[in-house]
Amino acid sequence: MPDTSPLVTIVIPTFNRLSLLKETVASIITQTFTDWELIVADDGSDDGTAEWIHSLPDKRIQVLELAHCGNIAAVRNAGARAGKGKWIAFLDSDDMWLPAKLEIQLRLLQQEGKRWSYGGFEFMNEEGEMIPKKSGQYNPVSGWIIRQLIKNEVAVDVGSMLLERKLFEELGGFNTDPRLFCREDYEFTLRLALKAEALAVPNVLYRIREHGGRSTKALSNGYELSAFVYEHFISTSDDKFLNKLASRERAHELAEASVKNMELGNRLKAINQLFDAARSGDSVRHLLSTIQHYFFKRKRA
Repeated sequence: MPDTSPLVTIVIPTFNRLSLLKETVASIITQTFTDWELIVADDGSDDGTAEWIHSLPDKRIQVLELAHCGNIAAVRNAGARAGKGKWIAFLDSDDMWLPAKLEIQLRLLQQEGKRWSYGGFEFMNEEGEMIPKKSGQYNPVSGWIIRQLIKNEVAVDVGSMLLERKLFEELGGFNTDPRLFCREDYEFTLRLALKAEALAVPNVLYRIREHGGRSTKALSNGYELSAFVYEHFISTSDDKFLNKLASRERAHELAEASVKNMELGNRLKAINQLFDAARSGDSVRHLLSTIQHYFFKRKRA
């Protein structure tokens, strides 16, 4: 029998975001490429999310009802496993794709014979209006981009990705370690860039919504989470050059985390992070500048 599976599986992890989710789903329904299935991986919402999905007439859209765990990596993995598409894409439940997102990526991936791609993104406010100053300049770099990723010279957001299901499975999906909360996408991208060449699409493909309910807004010190990503990378890599780059970036993040903890009144933790960061000789200049920045801010306050 012929394979009737859709070409693309789209996964939206969500928890109690029904009003925003409706706009997100609408941006998928209006895609110019139509051979897709949408798995809304619902992490135990109690706001009517599952009921709304069940009421939709579009049979390409289904809900995967999960017990609440609060681990977005696990929720994304569950959604991916529930699908059958050759390609997988992810979109957060407060963001939106531009209409030609899938069509553009699939065409270029097939032309270039690559296994994954990413594209540009821009920011919007709660009303859906673009925030130009925050969006910045997109830097599309193709090929083996692991060095640029470690040094934050390129920005790859999970919402702009399209990758082979086989590649996703080879990587074992997203890392569910809770210490990677809100940084699991960056850790996954590092592994992805080590495994296969990237295809950077020059177009802006989707919009990230800035609002008070974003998961990152709840973080007290995101620098600590970023530092752990590099620590984890170093512990699993045997490439001395890449590990040196990662060590330098880890030190920078720890220095910033220390300043943040000083501001929060966590002085002992801040001092320990400063000493940890200082172990990397390459970080001394950055370390001094962050300390100076902290005391300058205090003086002005």
